[in-house]
Amino acid sequence: MSRVLALCVITLVAVNPCAGKDKKKSTLPEVVLRARYVAVMSDPDEGVSIMNPGENTMARRDVESAIRKWGRFTITLDARNADLVFVLRKGGAAVKPTMGGIPNEPPIAAGPMGDGAEIDVRTGRQGPSRPAMRTEVGTADDVFSVYMARGDNPLDSPPLWRYVARDALQHPTVPAVEKFRKAIEEAEKAKP
Repeated sequence: MSRVLALCVITLVAVNPCAGKDKKKSTLPEVVLRARYVAVMSDPDEGVSIMNPGENTMARRDVESAIRKWGRFTITLDARNADLVFVLRKGGAAVKPTMGGIPNEPPIAAGPMGDGAEIDVRTGRQGPSRPAMRTEVGTADDVFSVYMARGDNPLDSPPLWRYVARDALQHPTVPAVEKFRKAIEEAEKAKP
């Protein structure tokens, strides 16, 4: 019986990676901690909600307001001038009617191209120039993702940090920004 108990204790200690460790490891990469300039945008793959067409604009404005109030970052309109890109996606119904092909953002600089398409200066992604009805299947949760802004298509890389929760982009408090602030504080405390 004592052998079985000893084997169980050894197994628990070996399987539990936190046992015997006092040091906290930073959950955020150094590039996030050094960042100063951010661009905030709606998810370019998300359509504009038929039921609430202004929800993406409201979420972006609320996040920008919370970032300014926090004071850690300076907001830039062009992702090419940013260190980080914050990408927002409003949740809602599991199945949501939307309009695709309509920019979720006011245009920064767009020009006609040979095929009638436009390129979003913030992401470099090319999109259709004609609106179209579509149905999106998603989650009820809001999503706040943080990407490194360097490179041609920053959203093609995995996010550096992501917060997914119901009402994470709630007007006007924006709990996602507060969670990100706390994640940065914890990461800075964990630094040697």
